[in-house]
Amino acid sequence: MKQILLKIALFFSLMATPLVTLFILPYSEEFAYHYIEHDCYNHGAWIYDRIAKNPTPIDVAMIGSSHTLHAFQDKKTEELIGLKNPVTNLGYCRYGRNMEYLILKMLLKFKSPKLIIIEVHEDEEKNSHDIFPYLAQTDDLILAPTPFNRDYLSDLFNGASARLEYFKAKYIFRKQYPKPNFEPHGYAAEERTVSEIEWNENISGWMKRLQQTEPEIIEKVQLNYPFAYLKKMASLIKAKNIPLVFVYLPDSGSKLKYPKYAEHYKNIAPLLIPPQSIFDDKSNWMDASHLNDKGSAEMSVWLAEEIKREMCLDSIKPN
Repeated sequence: MKQILLKIALFFSLMATPLVTLFILPYSEEFAYHYIEHDCYNHGAWIYDRIAKNPTPIDVAMIGSSHTLHAFQDKKTEELIGLKNPVTNLGYCRYGRNMEYLILKMLLKFKSPKLIIIEVHEDEEKNSHDIFPYLAQTDDLILAPTPFNRDYLSDLFNGASARLEYFKAKYIFRKQYPKPNFEPHGYAAEERTVSEIEWNENISGWMKRLQQTEPEIIEKVQLNYPFAYLKKMASLIKAKNIPLVFVYLPDSGSKLKYPKYAEHYKNIAPLLIPPQSIFDDKSNWMDASHLNDKGSAEMSVWLAEEIKREMCLDSIKPN
């Protein structure tokens, strides 16, 4: 019996060795951000190039979901506050604080921003971002800041899969990366206007959602995950003595004037609430969740004023 157990242990040890090796070997950030080329308009590769390859500074960084990506025209905002203050929209599709943490961590590694703006919305996303395991370095993948991650095992599996692809790309196929994209601005332009059906469906969906409530204890446990990452992000920013502000970007149909956890955010940093008139104007939306070019232009003018105030800059130049 003892010999059988030893053989079983040896078998699993041999099986585990390649997996452990994948996590021990260095994992390239450049590969990771190019590996996700079929997600979010290949915006991952642009984010990597803008932060790690493009020598242009980033004075004001916007971090968030596709709400951020479509809400702030970074070039327009930059022109309004002065071209000597480069503004960069680093939004990425879908919610997930751990994804924002990775982008922030890379930003602070290569750049020295003077102001960081982080998106908040009606509620907190309580799950891991689906792209996180493909981008995370091993310590961030394995040593999560809280055990309350329902996606932990799938993150490990996908992280191992990405590392295997990196091993093949580096040592077998000798993959070459595209030339860096030096476009300085990340705003996702869209002229489309939301349809009446989309608008009404979003309102109806939010009415149903707001009527559903989780037991307080469950919600408190689930919030440990996003709040742990927010705490880590705030600590990294504070260590660099960089001002931080939150900005509220809701859906069109929620009609919530403030985020659910506004007080939590205010305990970390100032919370900026855009004019409700921007959200109430149906012609400002490309769909029920994202602003179009008209709406983002209005939002960018408002944000430029807030940035001027936060950075103690001169008043906005006239159009």
